[in-house]
Amino acid sequence: MATVFDGLVESLEKVTLLDHSVQEKLRHCLSPDFGLLEVLHADRTISDSEIADIKKQGSVDGRSTKLLEIIMRRGQVQKLARALLQTKQFHLVAFLASNGVYNAEFEYNWPLSESQLYILSILDNQSEKLAQGLLSQELVKKLVERTAISEAEGNFIESKDSDREKTGAFLEISRRESQKSYFETVNCLRIVDQGYIASLLKKGVSDIIGDILPTDLTDLPLGIHRLIVVKAYIRMLVTSPERHPEKDIFKGLCNVSQWWHKMVTNPSFREGYEYHISGYFNRKLRRATVVSNNRYYLSWRITPKKFIDFMRHARCITDDDTRFIKCQTYDHDKIDELLCVVRDLSIEKYAVYIDCLRRTEQHLYADISELGGVTLKAKSIHVECENLEEIEKTIIERINKIRDKKLGYNLELEAEIDYLRRHDIEILDAIHDRGIIIWFWVHSEDGHDQVHKWRDADEMEPYLTRLFNVIGRWIKPIGREITSDWVIINGFQFNREVINLPMTLYMVTELNIDASKGPVRGVTALPDKFYILHEKSILIYDGQTPFEPTGEISSAEFGSLTDVGACAKSSRLYAVDEGNACIWKISLDNDNQVEKWVSEITRPFTCSVYGSSGEVAVIQQRAPSSFLDVYATDGKRVRQLQLPKDLHDKEPLHAVETRSGNYDILCESDLVEMTKEGVITRRCKSFPPRDPEPVIKSRHLAIDIGERLYVAERYRILQFDSQLVYEQVMLESPKIWEPTRLHFLEKKKLLMIVHSDGKKVFVYNARPRD
Repeated sequence: MATVFDGLVESLEKVTLLDHSVQEKLRHCLSPDFGLLEVLHADRTISDSEIADIKKQGSVDGRSTKLLEIIMRRGQVQKLARALLQTKQFHLVAFLASNGVYNAEFEYNWPLSESQLYILSILDNQSEKLAQGLLSQELVKKLVERTAISEAEGNFIESKDSDREKTGAFLEISRRESQKSYFETVNCLRIVDQGYIASLLKKGVSDIIGDILPTDLTDLPLGIHRLIVVKAYIRMLVTSPERHPEKDIFKGLCNVSQWWHKMVTNPSFREGYEYHISGYFNRKLRRATVVSNNRYYLSWRITPKKFIDFMRHARCITDDDTRFIKCQTYDHDKIDELLCVVRDLSIEKYAVYIDCLRRTEQHLYADISELGGVTLKAKSIHVECENLEEIEKTIIERINKIRDKKLGYNLELEAEIDYLRRHDIEILDAIHDRGIIIWFWVHSEDGHDQVHKWRDADEMEPYLTRLFNVIGRWIKPIGREITSDWVIINGFQFNREVINLPMTLYMVTELNIDASKGPVRGVTALPDKFYILHEKSILIYDGQTPFEPTGEISSAEFGSLTDVGACAKSSRLYAVDEGNACIWKISLDNDNQVEKWVSEITRPFTCSVYGSSGEVAVIQQRAPSSFLDVYATDGKRVRQLQLPKDLHDKEPLHAVETRSGNYDILCESDLVEMTKEGVITRRCKSFPPRDPEPVIKSRHLAIDIGERLYVAERYRILQFDSQLVYEQVMLESPKIWEPTRLHFLEKKKLLMIVHSDGKKVFVYNARPRD
């Protein structure tokens, strides 16, 4: 680095005068007190008497101003730059050499921005409140270790008598450091559990304004009022960090100006604004808590390759954030820094963060971020025995296959996993580190409390002993059992609030159905179009508000259409025709051309299309057996799976393909998962206090991007998780009555529902509960 800046110093050889704006910036950023004056004196740039005059100035700004006057009077800009280089003020060397114009090659070797300086100045005004516990000896030590400040600066801070003076000295030094040191300071604050101050330093004024003001008000010409809002935000936060100052900002706004006072004293506006503030920030806070609760697990599991770039292209992180994240050495440090940014994202951008995880095939981590809960780590140390490490590694390998939907459980393993599920606990994965470290995903506060009780009652050791030995007999017996001697679950893991965000359906619209076309038989969608199936035609609706009809697909050959699917990859519709016992293919990019695609279809006359491959899955009930037939895009059958007799007797109705390549098959009174080899790996189940018999009289099935299943059953919509465990009733009477067809549009997270009377199609947005 020194070589690069040596060249910058040489480029100043003929510079004798600096622009006024550059001098003004230097006056606030120059640090003359930690070796700079001594270097300039040794270089004979300033005399003894001039040093004495400089040191007489009462403030750092005063000393900087006096020094710059002497340098400018003598035209010795290059000597100043050389002295700055020797005192490692590289950011000021870059600033001088570029005449105050930023160049990307400097990266974070640059003075602080106006936004960063403004936040530091407000914090300085609140330093008496901040002083309580902020500048601990541990923090100063970390700042020196990570070169956020020099050793001399650290000693200077420690030499102050009171906490108030130490905090003031720290903020004064921080104001004159580079952006690189500024972000290292943020990291150090996080390390010593001063995260609320770290978050403030990380945010700019515009980000805080975006957090506090409603979206529809951020464009108002508030001018200086915005800065007053930020000041109020910081003042309330440092006064009481456990509070959420966004909720109290409204009170401060009333005193900003007469104009603003008149505006907010309007009762309807005031009520709406208060509702927005409390509701919006409660939702945002819950998502931030989810990230904090699971930060350690996610930082070691999320793969940064492509994911960081997706986040940047989606504008969830800035270019500066991206550079800072990528300069971290290890992948887990990169994700840890990224999660610090994610924690402060708006609700809208947080949803984009989850989509970025899914686009990079990191669905489990997207589920944790989306649905909440906490991840708990337990370390099991075992009684010494022959080949212990080899046995532990084999068990770990099998634990990591538990979520593999290609492998079925045996009865023993099913019982142990169900024991956890009853308490809202799932096994995630495991690693080896002088024992078995196993990670659990706890979905509820009750489950969290239950793990705490197990630990305090020493019940984790017998359970993990039993679990590990059952896993040892799963797939292929390993021939030896192990015993958990003790289990370590650190107590700090229980000092967390469990935030559970179950999926909920929010009404978007009711489509305007043309009654003259007859009852609605089915529904499907592509990102920009909705397709409503009638007995003799398919109506096309615009996929954007207000969802108006835009066209129709019809053919004299249509008999009695019963179901429809869409493939975005090939731009086709597939319509099942009970009257002609066939499937029609409609080519949307070929003027909606209709042609017979597959013949000899039997009841129940339903179909589903898997988007990535374009394959079409069809249930065929033929005495004495039922089959699942899968067709490629050319209409040839590529797979036929005979369903077990018990499924045939339960009347199979519909099947969808999962991301793992399995098939979820819905019967009138059952729901199972089957591999492409015809092996059933899962059956639906529920645990008290949930509905003991969830599937009774089913009609149709839909699957979302998280592999959650939605079942149209009698007078309600049921939801199951990706392991076919019953979750909840999503909709029920009187909001819905006898739903017959479902479709989930992944890109927009919309669930479309057809009613049995054929006169209504409802569109719901599926998202975590606010």
